[in-house]
Amino acid sequence: MTKTTPPTTGPHDQSVPATSPASASAPAEPEGLVVVGVDGSDDGNKALDWAVGFARLTSAKVLLVTAWQWPVSYGASMSWPGYEPDKEARAVVHRAKLSTGLPDALVRAIACEGRPGKVLVDASADAAALVVGSQGHGVIAEAVLGSVSAYCVRRAHCPVVVVR
Repeated sequence: MTKTTPPTTGPHDQSVPATSPASASAPAEPEGLVVVGVDGSDDGNKALDWAVGFARLTSAKVLLVTAWQWPVSYGASMSWPGYEPDKEARAVVHRAKLSTGLPDALVRAIACEGRPGKVLVDASADAAALVVGSQGHGVIAEAVLGSVSAYCVRRAHCPVVVVR
């Protein structure tokens, strides 16, 4: 067997700065932001899994977002003792954050009062991607009920991934 060695220098060689072993093994600074809507549902969990995988592949940070509202009947807010939608929403994003397995420096979780579609679109302002789950209601239900994913697709400030 003969060994071949690369040429030492040639007319087209360019010098490449040397890196120290410490800098060569240092993790890259995260680039970009992936926003994901979480609500604790199966579809929301699928979206979360997809977003975390994408963030790992692209070295991005993750922002977990959930929205909450007070129930409304005939235009008036309703509440009853012991019902705390803001507290429930914070618990949802906290559980989602723990499930990512990402270091705290790479994942943030927020719970905002408002309509889910608008909250997610607002959060997408500086994002590389917005990831949401699909409820799969179909065309008729979407036309009657509205759809968070369809709202986001039409209005987000970045590409939207709808996970089924």
